[in-house]
Amino acid sequence: MTFAAKAESNTRAWALMLSALSVLIFAAQVALFWPFTIDDAFITFRYIRQFVAGNGLVFNIGERVEGYSNFLWLMLLAPFHALGADLVLTAKVFGVLLALITLWLTVQLATPTGYGWVAGLLLAATAPFAIWAVGGLETMLFACLFAASALAFVREEETGRGVVSGILFALLALTRPEGLLFGVLAAGFRAVRLWHARQSPASRDWLRLALWIVPPLVHFIWRLSYYGYPLPNTVYAKSLGLHPRAFIEGAYYLYTSALAIGGVLPLVLGGFVAAFQAQAQALRYRYLLAAVLAYAAFTLVGGGDWMPGQRFLVHVLPAVAVLASVGLEWIARQLSAKLQPFALAVLVGVQLLFLLVSSADQFLVRRVVQNNVDYFSDQLLKYVVSNLKSGESIAVNDAGLISYLLPLDVRVIDMFGLADAHIAHLKPRLPSGLFGWGDAFGKWDSDYVLAQKPKLIQLTLYPAPDGVGFVSPHTSNRELMEHPQFLQHYRPVSETLPLRALYRRLED
Repeated sequence: MTFAAKAESNTRAWALMLSALSVLIFAAQVALFWPFTIDDAFITFRYIRQFVAGNGLVFNIGERVEGYSNFLWLMLLAPFHALGADLVLTAKVFGVLLALITLWLTVQLATPTGYGWVAGLLLAATAPFAIWAVGGLETMLFACLFAASALAFVREEETGRGVVSGILFALLALTRPEGLLFGVLAAGFRAVRLWHARQSPASRDWLRLALWIVPPLVHFIWRLSYYGYPLPNTVYAKSLGLHPRAFIEGAYYLYTSALAIGGVLPLVLGGFVAAFQAQAQALRYRYLLAAVLAYAAFTLVGGGDWMPGQRFLVHVLPAVAVLASVGLEWIARQLSAKLQPFALAVLVGVQLLFLLVSSADQFLVRRVVQNNVDYFSDQLLKYVVSNLKSGESIAVNDAGLISYLLPLDVRVIDMFGLADAHIAHLKPRLPSGLFGWGDAFGKWDSDYVLAQKPKLIQLTLYPAPDGVGFVSPHTSNRELMEHPQFLQHYRPVSETLPLRALYRRLED
């Protein structure tokens, strides 16, 4: 065996071993975070229940409100519910399978460096990747389609053949509205390349463009005709506009995301290499860098996300892992050829240590597993389900699990506006100030909620710090509890938690 053949054989052996290690680390993290299911996933699940029951894509029967932002994920799960499959288990299984595919795609994206396994290892060890593989939302579908579309696009540009990326960009846009961003980015890259080459678009460029634009356009026309608005109701509910507080919260979200990936030094170095050093793979890494920066800007302007586990980070985590691996490799290359493998192993080991410490932080300190639907006690859920009949209504803070368990003809008033058009389109107000806390999305309407005379109202209450009474972390709840009509017509179901958080309307 020649020296070159032996070196290649050793490289393959190491790649195989470290790929197996990546899968093992990911499996361990999935086992750790498996109980986590975010409450918002059950909003989507209620839409699926209504859809399969023949009531349309609605939250409440007769009310056309797009209280979801994951059309493709909803359509993917609906057939399984129709066949009798448990939606929570189905969503988790799909999430894990999509994560494994994303892991493989990430390795393929990083392969030209010769160290694709580094990117795969970093991705597998990042806690948010496993958290949102089992969280129940469309996060992993989005991440998988992002990695697949990026890989297809850069390969098409490197070879001058293929149009598959157009289909993948369309699916990405149907998964979440901001998926359009990456197709626009790819179109911009292609336009710049054609301009530099002084070329006109080829027939495949037009075909790829049509494959990308037509499906989302058809869906947009349907949305406008069915729901009456150009964007999902969730976008309006969460939007603070260009309020400075959105930028502050967005900046903090980016900061906590950096902590979740063990710092940004490898990412910054990888970005430097992508921009100035990696000429052979310039398009590949520059596109990934542009995707990360564009999504970071989107997150900054949008104010980040309230959910645990850095959900938005996961959407572009494959690109982050690839660029981080490029950065670590670049540091190792600054040393002599003999020291490079050892240096790379040490650098990857240190980065892995940071990521595993972050996983422990998510599990032990931030308690992600407990920050989910488990905080609903069985006692509260049983009371709600047994005390609401067809045609009655409940107003809730948490519009997921409660609404999912109730009969489809029980009206659920989402007081935070995700599934309520009136609240979603209110002008945001932030009485706690620029750096305050508890205003949620800044949209609530106590008069509107009370005018509908819900039989039950679910609030968020905790024992007061002084031990006397109960307090709510939400400004909207505190305002509601001080409203004259609330004081007149509602009483707590019990004087002790958890039923203390439920209020029942007095008989007229």
